[in-house]
Amino acid sequence: MISNTIFITYTIMCFIGLQAVTLVIMIIKHNDSGSTELLKAARNFVIISVILGLFYYITYYRELVLHQFTAGIFLRALDAVIFYALGLTWVKLIDKIIASPSPRMDWWRKYTDKAFACLMFLSAVIYIFLLDENYRTHAIWSEAVVITWEVVLGLTVVVFTLAYILIGYKDLTDTASRGYIIVISLLVNFNNLWNNTLVISVFTRERSLNISLSMLYGITSILLLVINLFTVLYLYKKDFSPFYFGKKEQVSRELTEEAFLDLVAQSRRLTERERDVMILAYQGLTNPDIAEKLFISKHTVKRHMHNIFEKLEVASRMELVHLIQSKDYSKYQDASGEG
Repeated sequence: MISNTIFITYTIMCFIGLQAVTLVIMIIKHNDSGSTELLKAARNFVIISVILGLFYYITYYRELVLHQFTAGIFLRALDAVIFYALGLTWVKLIDKIIASPSPRMDWWRKYTDKAFACLMFLSAVIYIFLLDENYRTHAIWSEAVVITWEVVLGLTVVVFTLAYILIGYKDLTDTASRGYIIVISLLVNFNNLWNNTLVISVFTRERSLNISLSMLYGITSILLLVINLFTVLYLYKKDFSPFYFGKKEQVSRELTEEAFLDLVAQSRRLTERERDVMILAYQGLTNPDIAEKLFISKHTVKRHMHNIFEKLEVASRMELVHLIQSKDYSKYQDASGEG
């Protein structure tokens, strides 16, 4: 009964995860005229979560159905890094959601990829050379190394996650993003620490390998299911989803200022929130003024302005104002599918 439940949970988890991947790819496809760093970070996170789920789904099937308990070099190496690849992609997604300009955040950004790459490489080396195909060691010192390394890896993900949250969380006023970051951070780190605890318990002989694996598969399947479900819901709710101006109207060449603003937003695929920010910026409002008027953070406004500049191919507010006042309809005619 438990085995069937775990299989069903993994199947649903993989389905929802693939839904999230598909959603992000579709958003990126329809948003290719602007910045997609946040979307790419979300895509990488859900892809890794699906890979992790598929890996344990296949491993669970091999062991409990096919009775194949050995793991070759490739499987052990993947097992060594996949949990922490999930942690890395999650930390990168936190960074893109918060988008904090803090100098302290820049320091953490500088060393995040290097630290995780180094730790995951050493983890793969340990799993390949200190563990045999049955995940067992043959010396006391190698057991000590494995146990120590599991502690180091688990704490590394926790430390980096906390650092990114503590530095930039106060600047994030978006309630949906706040809730998403807290919930997924708890789930990702609990998943990693649960895995670390079970590995350590096996080598300290507190549990048998088979019992630990069953507990790992069961808990991980549930956690990944919840992670992917929350991610899909978050992507649907966020304003960087592709809620573009779908209805295109015929516009004469003698455009009013308001009509031209709508044409620019439509043709360059600005989101509704980006359109609002663009109009307020054109009207002369500063970033703090825009943030107060739209009830969003200054850093969110800064991110929207960055996207607007990229999509409109301008480098400053002055160029944005000049572009609107020029009413260069020909520049946007083909892009909007008219004429």
